[in-house]
Amino acid sequence: MTAVPGIIYPPTLDFDYLVQRPQQLLKNISELGVTVYFLNRSAYHQGQYQGIERYNRHFFLFHHTQPSYPATTRPVVYYSNPTQVDIIGGYNPCYIIFDSLDEPVGEFSSWQPYYRRAVAAADLVLAASDKLYSAAQAINPHTILLSNGCDYDYFQQARSNQLTPTDLPPLGRAFIGYMGAVASWCDLELLDQLALNFSDCSLLIIGPLYNVRNIPLRPNIHWLGYKSYEELVYYASYFDVGIIPFKQSDMTAAVNPIKMWEYMAMGIPVVTTALPETQKYCEELYYSSGRQEFINNVRLALKQENWVKCERRMALAQENSWKARAEKMLIAIKEGLRRKGVRDQELPIPATATPYHRKKWFYQREYVRFQSPAKKYTIPQQRDKGKEIAISDLPLVLSGYSNNNNLTISSQNPNTFRYKNKKPYLPGEYLC
Repeated sequence: MTAVPGIIYPPTLDFDYLVQRPQQLLKNISELGVTVYFLNRSAYHQGQYQGIERYNRHFFLFHHTQPSYPATTRPVVYYSNPTQVDIIGGYNPCYIIFDSLDEPVGEFSSWQPYYRRAVAAADLVLAASDKLYSAAQAINPHTILLSNGCDYDYFQQARSNQLTPTDLPPLGRAFIGYMGAVASWCDLELLDQLALNFSDCSLLIIGPLYNVRNIPLRPNIHWLGYKSYEELVYYASYFDVGIIPFKQSDMTAAVNPIKMWEYMAMGIPVVTTALPETQKYCEELYYSSGRQEFINNVRLALKQENWVKCERRMALAQENSWKARAEKMLIAIKEGLRRKGVRDQELPIPATATPYHRKKWFYQREYVRFQSPAKKYTIPQQRDKGKEIAISDLPLVLSGYSNNNNLTISSQNPNTFRYKNKKPYLPGEYLC
């Protein structure tokens, strides 16, 4: 089988912030033995660290440092921002991969002048959804559908977490949860209606505010702000329902939501708005054609859950892990290299690389306008480590977790479903 000379990812994302598809794919492909140079684009963490870190045996993070390798080494270049189409030639690539993550409309309309050229010039195009695949395949026949996935081994640990974050609201009531960026594609009015209709439940919103200013304020909406990836499972383990309250637009019509897979990996019910990519899984989740149906589906999800449904979702998530996606991606790369007859030298192991240390994040305090102008909301800051141990500083050791791939929850009574820190409810019973 053709060897991969190594992959370079140009500076686009901060590796430690809002872990997305490129980080997940590249981490998993490095675990398959491919050398990866991730050129980090630092965002908000303190300090401007300069140097090279070794994340694992084959994955290297370059911070404000340009990679150096022999002229005879021609790596694979994988990129996800089409505006970089004119600079990737500077890496002397033997093979170019463009990852089509989002439709170049709406929030991503700045991509429009570059998108078609990026697709046409690539040796391989990866498409995250059916709509993106159809558009790219019409331009470049070397396009494959590679939907998003989840870090299954991480998120399935939510079922055994016993650690309670200090900023959670009081337990004892149902938690309707959302995790991800709170952005212009989120239906904030729907969140407000949810809070009104489920006054006996708590809405947990985990994620930073991005390009939005007016957000609803209700006593049962808890805006907990940004949490590091390592912290997410501690919060999400308390979700009784995971929601995807996205507006319908040209942009969201092409979205294959990562959080759909992450919720399913935890086994919790998923309630989503009418996104084409979620409609494929209407047997496993609650697909909603409008706001009222969304609200009704949240009520159904709270009342009708059982272990059979939970297990089915977890099994589907396991089949759609980032590891499975990386394996498919690697097969496509090797086939493309074989077709081109590439026999290049591998990227060298950086001699100056130091062990990886996750960066500490901070946010400056800022105010956000609410629908009620008399009230203000302050984005939570990272807890002061000197005063309180942050959950992100704790090792990820969850009770009952093992590395085997077998699902063991089928021994539970299929007619009941035990919600976190609550009594078992029979079908049709729930305080909401």
